[in-house]
Amino acid sequence: MDRRFSIGEVSKLHNVSVQTLRHYDKIGLLKPGYVNESSKYRYYSVKHFIMLDFIKQCKAMGLTLEEIKVLVDHHTSVDAILEILTKQKEMVQEKIQELERIEKHIQILEGKIQSTLDEGIGKVFIKQCPTRHFIKYNNTKRYTEEFEIKLSETLRDIDKKYGTFYRELAFATSYERFKKDKQLTYDHMMIGCGENYDEVKGEKVILPEGHYLTLNFDDDFKHTTPYYEQLMQYIELNHLKVGDTFCESYMITRIDLSNKEKALGQIQIQVL
Repeated sequence: MDRRFSIGEVSKLHNVSVQTLRHYDKIGLLKPGYVNESSKYRYYSVKHFIMLDFIKQCKAMGLTLEEIKVLVDHHTSVDAILEILTKQKEMVQEKIQELERIEKHIQILEGKIQSTLDEGIGKVFIKQCPTRHFIKYNNTKRYTEEFEIKLSETLRDIDKKYGTFYRELAFATSYERFKKDKQLTYDHMMIGCGENYDEVKGEKVILPEGHYLTLNFDDDFKHTTPYYEQLMQYIELNHLKVGDTFCESYMITRIDLSNKEKALGQIQIQVL
């Protein structure tokens, strides 16, 4: 007669919790060879050790318990194993690609935040910038529920069509109008699409390579007017000739410890 092993012994031998073994029994994945009717104790044989090792291998490959049960129910035929492994390999490759996209997103955002901190907050300076590509959207009613809903819908649609990538949210403001009215009015919203520029459809805006008057801020995004005024003063004092549009862009928004909305952003205008 084959030796019987208690559920506790199997748990220790295979580093599998008793709760897990009971769950396997409940779903029919690994039923004990014998159950004592009076004590209800579960007992296993060496044959179950082979099945446990097989289950562990499958879990290590990312298979769900349902998928493993399909293999077990098909008597672990080689054809069934090969079919599921092929599908699992495809899923793993997709996950790797998604993780690579996430890593790239993190690297871009990390680099932008670090360079912003290195440049300083609240200081006006001129920096060299590469060509940047944006998609234009006529969603300018900022600070309203309507704006937030439309923005969420826009980002959702971009994710569906092109997948998740780093998106820089920006707003365009007329230099001449702000100079004249002293009031901040946005002409249009823009979403930067980086390397995905050629894939994304829509009206496109290009910020050319060149020198840009820049001011980084970390503040409530509803209180950016003083930063525009600071830039205007710098332009006038230094007699700069600039382009016709301010670009207000955001790297990250958050809620601070005081439960106030804050955003790390940047306002730029090209120096001609």
